[in-house]
Amino acid sequence: MRKMNGLSGIATADSMGVQPASVLVIATQEPEDLVESSALVMSASQPDIVFTINDSGNDAMLFALDTTGATRGRWRVGEASNRDWEAASRGPCTRTVASCLFIGDVGDNNARRSSVALYQLEEPVLSATLGAGTLSATILHFRYPDRAHDVEAMYVGPDGTVYLITKRALTDGSGRLRPALVFAVPPAAWGTRDSVVATLVDSLPIVPGSADTRQITDAALSNDSRYLAVRTYGQVFTFATDSATGRVRKDVAPTRCNIVQTEAKHGEGLTWFAGGRELLLSNEGRNAPLHRITCPLPPR
Repeated sequence: MRKMNGLSGIATADSMGVQPASVLVIATQEPEDLVESSALVMSASQPDIVFTINDSGNDAMLFALDTTGATRGRWRVGEASNRDWEAASRGPCTRTVASCLFIGDVGDNNARRSSVALYQLEEPVLSATLGAGTLSATILHFRYPDRAHDVEAMYVGPDGTVYLITKRALTDGSGRLRPALVFAVPPAAWGTRDSVVATLVDSLPIVPGSADTRQITDAALSNDSRYLAVRTYGQVFTFATDSATGRVRKDVAPTRCNIVQTEAKHGEGLTWFAGGRELLLSNEGRNAPLHRITCPLPPR
């Protein structure tokens, strides 16, 4: 790992937010078919392991790296297809006591999909050898109550509720930009054969389209469910949350961290680093580095 130097390739930086207090770059040695890392998930029980997925048009694969950037495994997700995998998280399994990974086939650039999908699978346990094979997954189809949405950020609350945050600019009836919307899919929805309807539960004080690079690309709930980090291409917003539900607290203003000078290109992945208060960021691209950063936290 080395300290970060240099400027971002993003020409028009959003100036809001402080610079990260520290930035470390972690070089990666990724499998050849990991070319578009669109989400990051730090393992719940294996503190040196982070999982990631490819973007749309790639195979339905789960990849594992360790915190030195080395490849640790790649698995096919059985009976799954990758139409537009853009989000991933971890949380309690709905049918076992294990920790599960959740993959969101929720990307929809043109907001035209009549329904989208979530996959739930038990987190693979790694050994000294390279992990490989096929993982069994459960699928849940759902739709939004109003219209199709493009989503790249989701997280799972401590009770297993999946929260999904809209990515792109939305307007109201007067043409004014709206805050990002938050939809929820309850844990009881798993096992339903028909498509279920997500519920609109909140909005965030992030307005996609209000500044250059401000489109929401990932989110992660801290291990203790006390903080939610939400990233755009140029910023990380950190919210205080209700630790019982993972919902954002309205009485505490979020902090803002400017990552334009950290990311060499438009990055998408975000997770909390090894159960602590640091964050780990990923970029698309073959062997793109990870960035380990420290951003301010909101008061409790």
